[in-house]
Amino acid sequence: MTVIVKADIIADVNDNLQTALSGTQLDRAIIKTLTDMSNRALLVGSDTTQSLVSGGTTLNYPTGFRDVINITLIDSSSDEKEPLVKLPGGHKEYRELIGNNSSNGTTKWYSEFDKKFYLWRPADGAYTTLIEYHKNHAKDADNIEFETEFENTMFAGATFWLAAKLGRVNALALWGQIFQNELRKSALNRNVQPQKVRV
Repeated sequence: MTVIVKADIIADVNDNLQTALSGTQLDRAIIKTLTDMSNRALLVGSDTTQSLVSGGTTLNYPTGFRDVINITLIDSSSDEKEPLVKLPGGHKEYRELIGNNSSNGTTKWYSEFDKKFYLWRPADGAYTTLIEYHKNHAKDADNIEFETEFENTMFAGATFWLAAKLGRVNALALWGQIFQNELRKSALNRNVQPQKVRV
């Protein structure tokens, strides 16, 4: 699929509000819309840049991280292990577990603290990792990551934010409702892959 193009957003907003904006004049409205869309967990990413050494216990949050979908360890034979499971007792439980037994073993659990994932048990070997996550869009109106399936949401949001800036009360009410409806539809129609859960 292809990503949304800034020129198409500008053209649509100009048509909606009968304006003649160009260049960077709509950037703030676009960035606000990207933030709203990210807040609905509509943008996903994956990070394969991190690895674990034997005894390793932490991975960093990927760039733009909002919340985790899955963390998967991959061994030297390229075999994917079962996705890690979040400790129900959170980081407090992790500290108790690692305090009682810090020996290497099969890593099955994680907690989150201070922009890191803490793994238990410490890794029993070297692994590459796959972190799948919901992400925040960069504040960059020229390099939009959302694909064209989100065009209506993007167009409505940018129109709404520009109407707010211009103080167009009637347009603000109309496009605010359209934008909220599009956000809801986008969230409902998102193609969500089921998470694997260890039982």
